Amino acid sequence: MSTDKNLISNAYSALAVAYTLRYDTEKSSSDLQQIIEVSKSAVALGNQFKDQIGSRTNAIAKLNLASYYLKYYPEKTSLIKETTKEALKAAETAVGNQTVLASCYGILSHIAQQENNMAAAVSYLLDAFQILSKQQPIYYYSIIMVSDDLATLYQKMGNYEKAFHYQKLTTSYNLELYNQEQASSVKKIEAQYQFKKKEKEVALLKERSESQRKQKLLYAGLAIIGLIGSFFMYRSYHYHLKYSLQKEKKLVADKHEADLQIKLEKEEQSRLKAEQELAMLKQQQLQDEVMASQLQIQHKNNVLQKLKVKLEDDKSVNIKQILKEENLFDNDFEKVKFEIQEIHPNFFNVLNQNAAQKLTSLDLKYCAYIYLGMETKQIANLLNVEAKSVRMTKYRLKQKLGLGAEVDLLQFIKSLQQA
Repeated sequence: MSTDKNLISNAYSALAVAYTLRYDTEKSSSDLQQIIEVSKSAVALGNQFKDQIGSRTNAIAKLNLASYYLKYYPEKTSLIKETTKEALKAAETAVGNQTVLASCYGILSHIAQQENNMAAAVSYLLDAFQILSKQQPIYYYSIIMVSDDLATLYQKMGNYEKAFHYQKLTTSYNLELYNQEQASSVKKIEAQYQFKKKEKEVALLKERSESQRKQKLLYAGLAIIGLIGSFFMYRSYHYHLKYSLQKEKKLVADKHEADLQIKLEKEEQSRLKAEQELAMLKQQQLQDEVMASQLQIQHKNNVLQKLKVKLEDDKSVNIKQILKEENLFDNDFEKVKFEIQEIHPNFFNVLNQNAAQKLTSLDLKYCAYIYLGMETKQIANLLNVEAKSVRMTKYRLKQKLGLGAEVDLLQFIKSLQQA
């Protein structure tokens, strides 16, 4: 029995493959158990004889075990991740293990997708892609699978730009693989031809007639195999190329549709915002009109009340003089009302905006009377309050508006109308 630990580990791995083939055909539970047990033996051997078994052999044994868990026991995610990370750690210490590292990242990405952790899934695939892209020469079969998985994953996440990028890379790598396989097939057939030609020359020395017959049959068989292989390779390439182009076209269409939807949503939001601002402006204007009208009505009520008192006291009343004064007041008030409503519709709103404290309805009335140029005594008579109360209110107004003692309240309010 061999004492080479590398050979023994490889033998365990090969035996696991044999059990896998038989299990896939016969579905025997004992074969499935043997697959796991033999793979565990290979891993245990690598852990026990680390100094005698190469890092690559140890990494492959652990990667195989993780792959079997993923294939036959996909629910054991914790065990799969643990075994895969052990394989990853073993592969990192060896040279030329790019495909093993990429396979480990591929398994971790698959588990992350099952756990709906798309960010981690993308990160693992990007690590695998970076490793494979630095490998010289590039192993196209592996990098094609990784770039295609990245395109699919980005598409699911709605990142169509990156999905389109990796889909283009997949198409490019498929083309490179096809060209490489074509060149390899030609070289292989040529090498086989040269080998058989030499063999034919040797055989001719021994048995010319029999060798010629056998070699003709062999050449014919090789030619047929080569043609069949090339035919299927050509069909496979065109199928993958067609699929990649269709997928690329769909990604472009999806991206265009998403951009259009975003543009429509932005336009709708802008329209709604403009309508809302217009409605608020109209509402504020109506409030200002109501305030101005209330001031005039209140003044009329006060005049009527005073007139009533004078009539009840039998005092002489100059009706014409009162009406004349009221007409003058109405004209002045209508002029101010026009300025407030038409020239500066946001007059009361601007007052509130410039105030350090919130202004009450009474404060706004005082501002309107002051804007009319009414003296302290006139305002006091109009509101049936003491002149002292009016002066105190003016003082509080200046405080609320944040004005200094030297600032004239009337001039300040007039300046707001011009703002």
